[in-house]
Amino acid sequence: MPFELDAPLDSAYPLVTPPDPVYPGQTRAPLATPLDEIATPSIWSVLAHPLERAQLELWQALGLSARARPTTWVAIHYGRIALNAHAWERLRARATGEEPDPGLVEPAQALGARLADRLEVLRARLRRGALERRIERAEKTREGFVRRASALDPTELDAGELARGPLDERAWTEILLPGLGHRLFLDAGERRQSDMEPDRCFRAAIALEQSWGHELGARLATRRTLPAPSLVAYLTVPERIRAVLDGASHWTEIALARHERVEQFAKLDLPLEFWGRPRPDAEKA
Repeated sequence: MPFELDAPLDSAYPLVTPPDPVYPGQTRAPLATPLDEIATPSIWSVLAHPLERAQLELWQALGLSARARPTTWVAIHYGRIALNAHAWERLRARATGEEPDPGLVEPAQALGARLADRLEVLRARLRRGALERRIERAEKTREGFVRRASALDPTELDAGELARGPLDERAWTEILLPGLGHRLFLDAGERRQSDMEPDRCFRAAIALEQSWGHELGARLATRRTLPAPSLVAYLTVPERIRAVLDGASHWTEIALARHERVEQFAKLDLPLEFWGRPRPDAEKA
């Protein structure tokens, strides 16, 4: 049955993201494990912009039209991340040379629009090599980002550095881009097989985030800013930075409220594809 959950006013970690006004379809299908699992506030704040930038990099590599870009590339609903389904389908179809799903990429009607679409198809075909080179470049550069961050000992860093995290937005964009790029070319069965083959670089980057977060959480607990180190996962990066600077006690209230919300999210099932706001089912409860 449909599940109802009170929606607190929490713009940093919203219950649901408002749908794009022009392109309201959303999909979770392209996201491999663990991206298809519940994202804590900390991980959401780290990945939201890089996921958008990675898709935009793929879009630009293929030379796709700026007029078809959504205003909302990435969303979160009940802790689950979703991508704009219209943009993803356009990317997938142009990358593979297939006809897009007309329910997601509306066929052009006017003569000028049909001509623009045909030019985009031709341009994407000519730029497929550029897309492949962009993916290959990210595969090479991301290893360096993770390697350099891995060489740092979090116990030797100050709290401000720990709060910012081991990898910046550019590094995370390069880390995420190859996985998204390769999944443009997979069908549903191949995506399931891909989910069983973990992206080692991505998992190493997540492990780094968790290691630095654990160290920061221990320090905030020692200062009595948080009652337990694990609660640092329920603060976003900007909030972690402010918590380090002000040491205020209200961060505990925020973290505990979000922890309770995430526990409720874990009881929900969400569809892989939906329009606007999804209707979760509490079948796991």
